This record gives sequence, C-alpha cells and structure tokens, in this order.
Amino acid sequence: MHGHILQLCVIQAVASFIHLEPKNATVLRGSEVHFNCSTDESWDVMTWLLGGRTVLTISVEHGPLGRDEHVSTVNHSTSSLSMWELVLMNASFSAIVQEVICELLPTRLGRSSSALFVQEKGNVRILESDLSVQEGMLVTFHCQASGWYPDPSVSWVVSGTTVDRGDYNTSSLQDPNGLFNSTSVLQIKAETSSSVECWASVSAAVAHQSSSVKLTVGKMAPKASQDYTVVIAVIVSVCTIILLAVLILILYYRKKLSKSSSGNKVSSSSWTVNLSRRRRSVADETRGKVNPGYHAEDVTSSGHHDLRNRADSTINIISPPRVPDIVIFSTQNQKEEDFSNLYCKGAKTVRRVTTV
Repeated sequence: MHGHILQLCVIQAVASFIHLEPKNATVLRGSEVHFNCSTDESWDVMTWLLGGRTVLTISVEHGPLGRDEHVSTVNHSTSSLSMWELVLMNASFSAIVQEVICELLPTRLGRSSSALFVQEKGNVRILESDLSVQEGMLVTFHCQASGWYPDPSVSWVVSGTTVDRGDYNTSSLQDPNGLFNSTSVLQIKAETSSSVECWASVSAAVAHQSSSVKLTVGKMAPKASQDYTVVIAVIVSVCTIILLAVLILILYYRKKLSKSSSGNKVSSSSWTVNLSRRRRSVADETRGKVNPGYHAEDVTSSGHHDLRNRADSTINIISPPRVPDIVIFSTQNQKEEDFSNLYCKGAKTVRRVTTV
C-alpha cells in the first residue's frame, strides 16, 4: 500500500516537470489545434501521440523527424526552458474524446496529456416555406438540425426576440456515425407579420447556423359579418326545408284529387251504360208487329165503339213506362234531343199496335 502511494507521488513529481497546454481543447472538425509542451529537464526525444497514435517525433539534435502534411511544429525554446508547439492542421472528427500526449525520453514516466474534443457542425432548415395566414390563427413551424456533434442547441427567434424554451419542444436522435439529428416544433399565434428563425449551434462554433421564413398575417373580417353570415345560412336552410314540405303536401293532395276524379268518371260511365240499357229495354217492351192486312175504317156502331174502348184499354196496358226525372252528374252532355227522340219512338211504336 505504501509502495503504491510512493509510486503515484513519483509520477506526479516527474509530470510536474512537463507542462502540456491547453489541458482541454474543443474545436470544430477541420480546424487547427495548437498544443505547447515545455520542460526544464533535459531530454533526447520528444514524442507526440494523438489517440494512441504517434503523429510527431522531435530530436534534440536533429529537430522534427519525418514529415506529415497534417501536422507541423514550432520551436519556442529558450536557454532555460525547452518548449515545442504542436499544430494539428486539420482536426478529424471523432465521437469520442481524443487524448493528446507529450512524452519525453529517456526520462522515466516523462509524459503529460490533454483532452481534445472535435465537434461537427451540421445544417439547419425550417421545413415550412413563407406563410400567409389570418390574424389569430395558430401556426406551427418545424425546424430540422441534422449532422451535428454533440447534440446541438436549438432555439427560435421571432422578429428578433428569442422564444422561451418552454414554448417549443426539441427531440434528438443519434445515428450510427455518432452524429445527432434534432427536430424542434414551435407553435405561435399569428398576431403581426414577422420573421421566424431557427438557430442551431454547438460550443465550438463561433456563430450559429440559422434558417428563416416570413410569416404574413392578414386582418380578420369583423365578427359581426361572421355572425350575419351564420344567421343568413340558418334562415336559408329553414326556408328550404319549409318549401320542400309545402311542395310535398301539394303533390300529395294533387294525387289524392286525381284518384277522386277517376272514381267519379267510372261512376258516371256506369250510370250512362245503365241508362242506355234501360232505353233499349223500353224500346223492346213497346216494339209491336206490323199487320199488313190492316185498313183504316170508320167505327160508328156501338159494337165498334166497344171494340175501340177495349183497344184503348189494351193500348194503355202495354204503353211504355214513363222515364223518371234524372239528375245527370256526368260531365258528358246529354242533349234534350235524345230524350225527345226516345219519346217519339215510343209513340210511334204504340200507334203500330193493332187489336184483332
């Protein structure tokens, strides 16, 4: 136990002679990164490692060994202090923290480390285009920030005023490459025409990425006009229903009257047929047979007088029945001439009757 503590103290004492600055560096992908390694101890070789991989070796006698287009170095040493600067020309992105080590040989345990955070700046856009809406409407905007590392900070600005975080919702997902895709939803009430901006940024970015659209708000018509419109619509609907009901009643009564007229016509036709049958019956009863041997003669004697009386009585017996008065309900016209002819036919028939 005491030996382990002693070893840690030795490491700290040795490390205190090597200074690597900065201890933490956060940059965007593709940016330059500068680290300074200094010591007042003697050394033969200085080795720089990035993420466990050697990127630069410096000899006290020969200076930098080898060439790497992505790495450069600058000597800032003085007579009392040895200092070399490591410049990473194009920082590569990594979803994990990269460790930068400055190691001195042959000094035992002579090394110092720093943490390098490389961030990715993606893009941002508002999915909606410029909008024109009526005053008072609720408008929803969607902002998409894709390809960021770490999770970007998304904010909204309306007409130059930052929207409170409680007024919009933001969610994020990380893809297999370690990059984040965020979606933010803002809902506002349209009151005046304004510009709507969505901002996205990470800590290493000097400026934010933004996307903007224009919101044009039109004045609403007075509420009274809307009320009148509703009243007119209701009145029109009620009147339409009433007219339909009246039309249905009219059609129903017309149909009922048509059926009644058809029944009257059938009754009139039946009565006309019965009347015609009665006429034929009267004519049949009064029809006599003509006697070709009949000759007119004067009857002067009493016997002939009795015979005439008997014939008159016989004529009265076989005279046709009198037709009762008839009230005609049919629309068909029955001329008076028909009844006169009927009467005349009956009289002629009676005159043809002879007594034997």
